[in-house]
Amino acid sequence: DYIESVPETLPDEHIRNVVIHPSREEMLTALPTEGKVAELGVDEGDFSEQILSITEPESLFLVDVWETERYGEEEMRKVKKKFDDFAEVSIVRERSEIALSEFEDDFFDLVYIDTTHSYEQTSKELYVSQRKVKEDGVIAGHDYCVGNVSKGAPYGVIPAVHEFCIQENWQISHLSLETDGYRSFALEKINS
Repeated sequence: DYIESVPETLPDEHIRNVVIHPSREEMLTALPTEGKVAELGVDEGDFSEQILSITEPESLFLVDVWETERYGEEEMRKVKKKFDDFAEVSIVRERSEIALSEFEDDFFDLVYIDTTHSYEQTSKELYVSQRKVKEDGVIAGHDYCVGNVSKGAPYGVIPAVHEFCIQENWQISHLSLETDGYRSFALEKINS
């Protein structure tokens, strides 16, 4: 039921260089290090800790609204407490696309998306991230899957990523292959 611009499959040039990793933590080891990173969708900051320890960023911006019943004030307090002693970590309480738009273009080395998983929101985040990452920057994200099958909750990450890759000439450079099916992706611009 997605819009017509979503391809059924990705052409070879968008996937030919993909590297498969056993987990998203392992995938992080292949992504930019010591750079400027944004994580969109933080929850309690568990994966943020992995980003911090594995990529050793110069600066890490943790972006979340923390305004839903599932992800609210308590999770934000945990994040603040967890990263209080890290000068390189900034907490930004704002919608992801709004928070990103506040940064200058070509600012980030890595943006990691893990918010609502809807097609519409993921698309917005991909397009805004494209302007905000450097020419050789990486846009990555979580939940590259059809959804939460047990809850009957479909996700729009795969269609949003595929559409973005074709329309904007990006390639999937890395995928994680967790057994639970909640995979992560990394995208890089195809050099013309």
